[in-house]
Amino acid sequence: MDSMDYDVIIVGASIAGCTAATAYGRAGLRVALVERHRSPQAHKTLCGHFVLGGTHDVLERMGFWQPMLAQGAAVTTGLGVWTGAGWVVPRPDGAVPPAISLRRSKLDPLLRGIAGATPGVDLLLGRRVVGLVEDAAGAVVGVVTSDGGAERAELRARLVVGADGHHSTVARLARVAEDRAPNHRFLFWTYYEGATMNGPGDGQVWPLDPDIAVCIPVDDGLTQVGVFPAKDRLPEFTAERVAAFDRFVARLPDGPTLAGARRVSNLIGTTDYPCVRRDPTPRPGLALIGDAATASDPVPAVGCGWAFRSAAWLADSTAGTLASGADLRRALRSYRRAHRFIDRYDALGRQEALAQPPNRLQRAVRTAAVTDPYVARRLAMFAMRAADPSVLLNPKVAVRALVGSGTRRTREAASVLPPGGRPRAADAGAAVRPRRAPKASAGQHDA
Repeated sequence: MDSMDYDVIIVGASIAGCTAATAYGRAGLRVALVERHRSPQAHKTLCGHFVLGGTHDVLERMGFWQPMLAQGAAVTTGLGVWTGAGWVVPRPDGAVPPAISLRRSKLDPLLRGIAGATPGVDLLLGRRVVGLVEDAAGAVVGVVTSDGGAERAELRARLVVGADGHHSTVARLARVAEDRAPNHRFLFWTYYEGATMNGPGDGQVWPLDPDIAVCIPVDDGLTQVGVFPAKDRLPEFTAERVAAFDRFVARLPDGPTLAGARRVSNLIGTTDYPCVRRDPTPRPGLALIGDAATASDPVPAVGCGWAFRSAAWLADSTAGTLASGADLRRALRSYRRAHRFIDRYDALGRQEALAQPPNRLQRAVRTAAVTDPYVARRLAMFAMRAADPSVLLNPKVAVRALVGSGTRRTREAASVLPPGGRPRAADAGAAVRPRRAPKASAGQHDA
């Protein structure tokens, strides 16, 4: 077998892998970016490609925002959220960063092109990882790749990064434990040309308890309409998928006007999307980013953002150490600490994926956000993953939402708070959320 030496080997050239490779290459490191697909135009299919506003600063810092706009990406400055008490109307004031949406058929080749053109990055297309290389102490020090034939190549590096998606081959070969949780919703969406949005904001979200729907602008002037029904509605969609989808959308309060619009894609989605979590630093010399580390509930649209952000956090934590030749253990611990931001939101997402009815606090937060700009802004920051969950899950927001006036309501508010006065994640976690449907043909989860 041939032997090649790199500073970093990254397996998977989609969002997370290309972001990490670009960052490492710009730091002066030598990077092998290994991708199993042979075509540079290959792209993930099951992905809703809505990148929440909390990722805006990473996209700007990496120099991705403007190229995405040049490809026609749609920017969303505020989502209207339907509630039984009326619409939560976004009030753009600069406090909540914008979201962006570019279909993966454009986004993946764009990022792959940027990464491949970065000095120090070798983009190795058509190479599938078939083994890991370990040293005597059990640390991961490289990978074995195959081009589909008998030839094997051994690549060695101080750090191996798994960026190869939900069903990560790297994680499997490294025997990394999986923490799986059920998702009690399924999802389908499609794209329309000529649709009209009737709700407030650049897009709309309908938390219908337990079902959810979204309407979002995407590139090329198209509109993405998605539904996330609870699984007890699966028979209805199995019997007549398109008709069931159309009925669902037609019943949305202030839903999009589709009369005269042209559907430009088949229904895209899957009937099962479990939540999968793995330790992002499971072994010495190995790190996981993107879906390889955390594949969350797709409803709140976090997947693409987590891919960009975890890749940037890993490079921020380790690039200097790799360049200096120092011990990686402390640097990887730094990445692990940064990743806890994702872990906290993933815990909330797992609760929401159970499709349980909202509790009193969740209903109160939604209702208060209709008329209270303070609650609405914090709800938007939470939904855009632009701040720690405590931006919404804190006693002040809970009491403000639950208490209109009067001692009786004050006692009521106190009664839903656990000892210490902090709302439980399960109580307030998903008062509202934008979405991140995955995009494309049913059943595919990998990057």
